[in-house]
Amino acid sequence: MKLSEALLLKLLHKFFNRADIPWVHLVWEKHYSNGKLPGQTRKGSFWWRDILKLVNTFKGLAAVTPFIGNTCSLWNDLWCGKVPAQAFPELFSFAKLKDISLSGAAAAQSLNTLFHLPLSESAFQQLILLARDLPDAVFSEEKDVWSYIWGSYQF
Repeated sequence: MKLSEALLLKLLHKFFNRADIPWVHLVWEKHYSNGKLPGQTRKGSFWWRDILKLVNTFKGLAAVTPFIGNTCSLWNDLWCGKVPAQAFPELFSFAKLKDISLSGAAAAQSLNTLFHLPLSESAFQQLILLARDLPDAVFSEEKDVWSYIWGSYQF
């Protein structure tokens, strides 16, 4: 990893942890106030688009402890010790919204509304396992905390 990439990853650390910095507030308000997650679309200034190129690298190093759940994906981010799209591939294949945030999934009236029905037997079994993990993702008004696979909260 180049030094320049490491510095950009540090900016992603500040961004995903919603640091109390004006540029972080500005980017969240301007591009992600509608519930979209960073990395789904590459829009914004050339500076921000360059940083977004490293989202997958950042998420390869990071795990999220969700509180409000608005910075992490239900399917593609590491939370509760696994990446649900990889842990529950059959269930993921039935998902209506593959890019939904964890807070968006929690706001659904029922988990069933997130999937194309009827589910296969294996997908239903995986739904039961996912439903067990969701209550562990404590939802509060606190910010999500992104930490690193080496056990640190600091980048």
